[in-house]
Amino acid sequence: MLKTIRSYIFAYRTCAVKHLKDVAAKDLQYLEVHLTDHCNLNCSGCGHYSQMASPTYTDLGRYETDIKRLGQLFRNITMIRLMGGEPLLHPDPASFVTVARSYFPRTDLWLVTNGTLLPKASAAFWEACRNTKTAIDLTIYPPFKQRAAEWQSLCDTEMVTCRTHEVHTFHKHMNLRGDSNKGRAFLRCRNQFYSPFLQDGRLYTCPKPALVHYFNSKFGTEIAADSGINIHSSNTSAREILDYIDKPIETCKWCTYGFTHCPWSSGKDSVHSWYLSEEIAK
Repeated sequence: MLKTIRSYIFAYRTCAVKHLKDVAAKDLQYLEVHLTDHCNLNCSGCGHYSQMASPTYTDLGRYETDIKRLGQLFRNITMIRLMGGEPLLHPDPASFVTVARSYFPRTDLWLVTNGTLLPKASAAFWEACRNTKTAIDLTIYPPFKQRAAEWQSLCDTEMVTCRTHEVHTFHKHMNLRGDSNKGRAFLRCRNQFYSPFLQDGRLYTCPKPALVHYFNSKFGTEIAADSGINIHSSNTSAREILDYIDKPIETCKWCTYGFTHCPWSSGKDSVHSWYLSEEIAK
């Protein structure tokens, strides 16, 4: 009798744990999406390699197909950040915020911009931000510090929420020897960052494996990319996606165990803007 009760309790606990995991798998906590890969600034050490990208505009139809699929897989995405590159270089940013909101009515939706193109943004863009409650995440780099108040005032006038933060440094984070322990490098990164990245039907652990081909092309390196996980495969579940992006990938071997911060600068096309040339930080 006692053995039967213990077996029942064990089975019940196993089912309960599985149920909790299944419930947790219904939400994706965070997602980054590019509207463009390229940018109108040239920040040395850019983690998305945007200054190396030729003009690249995300296709709206493909984007909607991907967002719709994520809406089928996940109950909600807690936060979506539409970014780049510089997203306001895209000819139709308004449609991207509208699509995101239509499939994720409860998400915290942000458009990340360096602000330089906000004064030229169309009335349709501002209207879409208001209608979808999309907020502006405004990154202020040193040359534009004096314009921050102007851009904030513009957002206030358009009745769109704006959050500003100044960026004075970038960090070197790459080990071009490619000999880091990928598990250790992954854990170092996860302690500070969580940035699942969506592009062309695939979800990546972070933006680097999807975008490092720009760096390889520029400097002749062979940093391992990663194919991500195909969100449209009939075999792909929300649980499998969450498991996938929570594990090390080969690209992690080219990341350091720590960061070296350097002052923001523009126009330098040296590999050393990304490369931590000294011993891997302990």
